[in-house]
Amino acid sequence: MVINRRRSSRGMVTAELAVSILTAAMIAIVMCWGIHLIAVQTECTDIAAQVARAEARGDAKAASEARKRAPAGAVIDVGTTSDGAILVRVSVQAKFGSVMSMKVTGRAVMPKEPGR
Repeated sequence: MVINRRRSSRGMVTAELAVSILTAAMIAIVMCWGIHLIAVQTECTDIAAQVARAEARGDAKAASEARKRAPAGAVIDVGTTSDGAILVRVSVQAKFGSVMSMKVTGRAVMPKEPGR
């Protein structure tokens, strides 16, 4: 009887290992996606700060150069707050292949420099 039990559960380790490997791979993919989103959001915030700083100084050339460094497909909105500060939002649709997509936004507020 003992011999039959060992034969019937012989493939269980292989099946459990296959499921474990697939689970580990899915966790790694989700972690990579999260790191990618953090990097894109940081880039959007950095570009928003550069554009806001240039707009607050009244430097159109620097603002234009900062806009060129935005991620591909980014939408840059420049406006003002109620107290007259420059508000910049940079939004982009972050894609992870054709499977996942998420809108990521970075924003910056910069007070206008005196005399502007």
